[in-house]
Amino acid sequence: MIFSLAVLALPAFIRSCVAEKAFNQSAEYDSGALGLSPTQQFVAATDYKPVQLNYQLPVNDSTVDKLSSGILFFAPQGSDVEQVGPLIIKQDGTVVWSGAEYASPSFHVEKYLGEDHIILWQGEFQVGGYGYGRWIVLNSKYEVVANYSTVGLLNHTNSDLHDSHIYDDVLATMTAYLPQPLDLTKYGGPSDGYIASAVVQEINITSNEVLFTWDSLDHVDPADCYYPLPEGSGTNASHPWDYFHINAIDKDAAGNYLISSRYCHTLFYLDGQSGDVLWRLGGKNSTFTIGEGADFQWQHDCRWRSNNTISLFDNAGREEEEDAPYSRGLLLEVDFDAKTVELVKEFIPWNKTVSHSQGNAQFLPNGNVVIGWGQQPFFQEFDSDANPLWEIHFGIGDVEAYRAYRFNWTAQPSTPPSFAIVGDSSNRTGYAWWNGATELASWELFGSSGSDAVSLVNTSRTDFETPIVYDSWDEYSSYKVVALNSQGQVLGTSDDISPL
Repeated sequence: MIFSLAVLALPAFIRSCVAEKAFNQSAEYDSGALGLSPTQQFVAATDYKPVQLNYQLPVNDSTVDKLSSGILFFAPQGSDVEQVGPLIIKQDGTVVWSGAEYASPSFHVEKYLGEDHIILWQGEFQVGGYGYGRWIVLNSKYEVVANYSTVGLLNHTNSDLHDSHIYDDVLATMTAYLPQPLDLTKYGGPSDGYIASAVVQEINITSNEVLFTWDSLDHVDPADCYYPLPEGSGTNASHPWDYFHINAIDKDAAGNYLISSRYCHTLFYLDGQSGDVLWRLGGKNSTFTIGEGADFQWQHDCRWRSNNTISLFDNAGREEEEDAPYSRGLLLEVDFDAKTVELVKEFIPWNKTVSHSQGNAQFLPNGNVVIGWGQQPFFQEFDSDANPLWEIHFGIGDVEAYRAYRFNWTAQPSTPPSFAIVGDSSNRTGYAWWNGATELASWELFGSSGSDAVSLVNTSRTDFETPIVYDSWDEYSSYKVVALNSQGQVLGTSDDISPL
């Protein structure tokens, strides 16, 4: 909801609850005194209730010049989060964009038709940690310009939330979980059982043409994986046995696909024409000998970083077991002649804990790495030598984020800025905000009692919602704010509102 035509009267105690930048090593935050998922509060923009953040390792004078450019993307989830969904924030913790209307656990930036777009997943979650839905494509005005899902799968099974990327402007890869009947007796299940195979599909977004489809059951025996058939699972199409659990696809220049099976502890490299498994890295039937420190379990987010290096997020455990002392971001080197894999770098969490699910490792152009710690509610940035530059929390309870990223994202919403005047006649303050505007630097207040508008106040953006102080609100019959960039250029103008 946009309060572009509103004058609000709120109690004094609410007026005082203005959102803050991220806390800095707050003991109250960490103790739970502020709640299990502290929430930012706004005076006029009351529809927005983003998580509050707390730096455990703040940016300082020695690290600030080492940071990558861009702003931060993550989507808080969990039962303790008051408002779930996509968030874009500045380094100081203030919100740039809340995509809470989408409530998506997964969103990031991709090139579509030559321009940067946000893609995010919407759909129905399943108990096993996957889903059925569609990918939505938003342009730099936050307008929906396309959507896509899987095509032609059994029972019209839709795309899963775990991964999607866009190649060559219009070609989209995506994951899917396909329930299908299978005799599960040799795996300890019923003869009339159901299994969820992992599907990799690539389509043309604009034409809906299917370019590639791969089903794990055609290539990978469930006995090759490590996830036992849970009691009560595999009994029907609504509760199939998820034996493979695909969570990443990375297509290379040769047109082949590197995919991650969490439950097989394996990266599979697929021929982009035949779908044949060309090699396996990790797990029970690894093509490669794994060097010291290069092993991984229950992993996420495998990506090519060069012709012979691969990054991934090593969870090293799940809820029921832990296979190492802590999770890690990994960079691995593959020797295809010697059939060996060696550890190049590892990125270790500040508190050396295991993240039982989710997580990612984003390698940035300057060599830095952003790690999202998945089920553990924090993310951080490392330099190219794996030294931590900062680490920030966004809760302490049932709070998590599937992935965290940094992108150079520039956006100007198609909706106008919002402006409200709050308080009674003896104590009023203006508040301005513009959800999603990345270049917003300051606000200029104008007053008018006729056709001409008079410039009154210029105020720097201080937060998602910026207070605008003016002493004579009775002087003009209407007011509006103009959003300006750092060069003083006009980005947008709010509707006129009356101070009465």
